Amino acid sequence: MKALWLLGLAFLPLGVLGAQTAPPHKKSSAASSAASSAASSAASGFAPLAYFDANCARCHGPNGSFYGAGFGKGLKDDAALKKIVKEMCEGPGNAPLDEARLEILTDFHRALRDDAPFLVIVSQSATTLGGEASPDAKLTLENGEKCVAIETKGSAWKLEIPADFPVKGAKVVARRGEKIREIGLETAPE
Repeated sequence: MKALWLLGLAFLPLGVLGAQTAPPHKKSSAASSAASSAASSAASGFAPLAYFDANCARCHGPNGSFYGAGFGKGLKDDAALKKIVKEMCEGPGNAPLDEARLEILTDFHRALRDDAPFLVIVSQSATTLGGEASPDAKLTLENGEKCVAIETKGSAWKLEIPADFPVKGAKVVARRGEKIREIGLETAPE
């Protein structure tokens, strides 16, 4: 009986979240920029895709691949998405998150819902940046004058910042097709 209950919970988000095509994240969208920056404008110290892989992927597939095209249908707003993510973390995931980390994991789910690339900076120092991104996104570090490709391994990425790269005003950019997610480096890494 317990196994059937757990199996039912594993498929709950599919029915509850369903499928909706939301507007893609674009540079010009104030709402998407705000959502992205709120969750990932500074080094978070939290690797949400590693968390998802450890606590959620057994039921929802790698990077949410079992959610299907219907993911997000019927949700009224981002608060509803965040509530479901929180319930799944605390319930079947058995790995509750504090508010800041919950917002970052919700940002990952928002990107899935919107079929947009996900991007987060997990660590930052004077010479390196590291983080996670949608595995199929192409990543770059850009500052208007220069552009450096960032290599990924699965969803993880790390970049040794070139010594001659001006970091002031730079941003990390994730591209998948025409959809873009970017995080500005507000200050030079320390």
